[in-house]
Amino acid sequence: MDPHPKESAEEIRRLQRCINDLIGVLALPAMWSGAEPPQVVHTLLDALLGMLELDLVYVRLTGPAGHAPVEMVRFGQSSRQQAPAHQIGAELKRWLAADPQQWPLLLRAPLAGLDLSIVPLGLGMQGEIGVLVAASERVDFPQQTERLILSVAANQAFIGLQEARLLSEQKHVASELDRRVAQRTAELAAANEELRREIADRRHAEEERRSSEEKHRVIVEAANDAVISMDDNGIIQFANPATGKIFGYDPAELMGKPMTVLMPGRMRELHDLGFRRYLTTGRRQINWQGTELIAVRRSGQEFPAEVSFGEQTRDGHKIFTGFIRDISERKLAEDKIRASERNLSLIIETIPGLVWCAAPDGQFNYLNRRILDYTGISSDAWAQLGWTSFLHPDDAELTLQSWSRAVETGEPYDTQCRLRRSDGVYRWFRALGQAARDMDGQVTRWYGLLIDIDDGKNLAEALRDSQTRLSRATRTATVGEFAAAIAHEINQPLAAVVTNGEACLNWLSTDPPNLGKTQEAAMRIVRDGKEAGEVVRRIRALFKKVSVEKVELDLNEVIAEVLHLLSGETAKRLVAVETDLAGDLPPVAGDRVQLQQVVFNLLLNGIEAMDSISGNPRKLFIRTKLESPEKALVEIRDSGAGLEDSEKIFETFFTTKENGMGMGLAVCRSIVDAHHGRLWAESRRGESTTFSFVLPVQAGVAS
Repeated sequence: MDPHPKESAEEIRRLQRCINDLIGVLALPAMWSGAEPPQVVHTLLDALLGMLELDLVYVRLTGPAGHAPVEMVRFGQSSRQQAPAHQIGAELKRWLAADPQQWPLLLRAPLAGLDLSIVPLGLGMQGEIGVLVAASERVDFPQQTERLILSVAANQAFIGLQEARLLSEQKHVASELDRRVAQRTAELAAANEELRREIADRRHAEEERRSSEEKHRVIVEAANDAVISMDDNGIIQFANPATGKIFGYDPAELMGKPMTVLMPGRMRELHDLGFRRYLTTGRRQINWQGTELIAVRRSGQEFPAEVSFGEQTRDGHKIFTGFIRDISERKLAEDKIRASERNLSLIIETIPGLVWCAAPDGQFNYLNRRILDYTGISSDAWAQLGWTSFLHPDDAELTLQSWSRAVETGEPYDTQCRLRRSDGVYRWFRALGQAARDMDGQVTRWYGLLIDIDDGKNLAEALRDSQTRLSRATRTATVGEFAAAIAHEINQPLAAVVTNGEACLNWLSTDPPNLGKTQEAAMRIVRDGKEAGEVVRRIRALFKKVSVEKVELDLNEVIAEVLHLLSGETAKRLVAVETDLAGDLPPVAGDRVQLQQVVFNLLLNGIEAMDSISGNPRKLFIRTKLESPEKALVEIRDSGAGLEDSEKIFETFFTTKENGMGMGLAVCRSIVDAHHGRLWAESRRGESTTFSFVLPVQAGVAS
């Protein structure tokens, strides 16, 4: 069969498709009408990609001077690789020289990860506006019809891009022209507006000037001071109504008179000489701003006046205008203030105390005579040495910190320190300081007083020493009262030691010796010996004169120790002891021996208070609880006859016992107070008495 008809038909279809593609390419300029260059390129790439079934199509447009080139790329739908346009452009530079005449018509090379047949086409006669690159993986690309379509498309794109660039430039020129017209119009409008505003400002300034002159006229007319103007001949040209009130002249009467008419006769010639010298040389003999002079009224009465004058030049002549203020009342007030200050200074100097003053920054600027006499130096020497040099070395740092803090905060100053006397002896003083403030609350001065408290300090120290000795004596007396109970408590462990010792010997004497039983007996001997030693240690601590040692204490444990110590006494007196001790009671900080002494005294008082009770059970109830998050409470209640006065029993030497010393409860309250707590009693007459005390809860050992 002859194949030529089939090949002819295929060729006809290929030519028809080519014609259709050419028609489509030739129709592109209609779509590009009014478009920008990027839109032209987008449309061209999409059209070529669809018509020729390309794998890659790339365009680079040369931008105007000073602008970077525009690069665009499209990949076919079947393409396995993608890459940005600038990367494609960089790879193409290896094969495309700067001169389009040297470009190959066809290039088979790898690009964007693909093995492509590449056809480069210049946009323009010499590729002056850019390059168009079409590429396909087909080996037979491009065929003759495809090269024709690409060539026509490149020419059409060149024409479309040129038209688009021309249109863009026309739009830019038109836009720039519109902008310049608008700018010039705005400038003219702004200039016109500025002119109108300047005219309005001048009109407004003129109105303000007239208004200001009117205000000045009103102010001058209403002023309480004399306002006077004179020319360069010293002749009065203007005087306000207040001039008549101050000097006794009618203002119109002063017009044309020399200024010297308002001065005492002895000053007139001096004024004329000084005024002429100023007009000639420009040098003033006196300051015309706020100067105090003597003026004279029409009646001849002289008075102090404050004068202030300024000058202006009008039509080549000087005009002097100012005010004259009658300061008679101010002078009287100043004289009274000075007299008051003298009286105050005299009072401060005669006060039987050490008085000082200081500036707002804390620098001392006044010391009365008593401070200087106490230190034995002058005020100049005090200022040179500094007040800290008179402080005791142990007090200097703390005193200086306290004073610095008061100066910084403005709070009252109150501290105690030792100051060296002229003979070298240090005495205790209480230093007080108070800040004086102005209407705005700012500190203007510090006033202070030094109070000699040395005698009181020594007396308080002696009193504390007496109380310590008295407390020790009381503890000794208290130990004597419960010596029998202690002897009973010591006797028990000692008897147990003897018994266990005999048992130990018996077990050793057997044949063979029973070592197991012997060891048990020996361990009991050690236990009972330690218990006896602990009882002796507590008794010795009561007799020792040792300093208070505060440690963390369990109040329940302290109570249990004292109850154990008094167990023989309660058994002998048939007293039933009930306890309600809180299991979650936090520790307190205190001295174990002193708190044992408090609990012992209160328990023993309760036991002895029930000796006279017959027929009713004798009960001693002890309870501990947390009264508040910060305080632990201990209550000791007996079933005795109660008290007549639950507060007087704490007084020294007051007792309800026949052989009592009246010291136990007073010492107990002193101990509780020293632990920052409180001790009190409540009584129901004929029924019971409850002693209670609270102590602060501590997280650790008190400092």
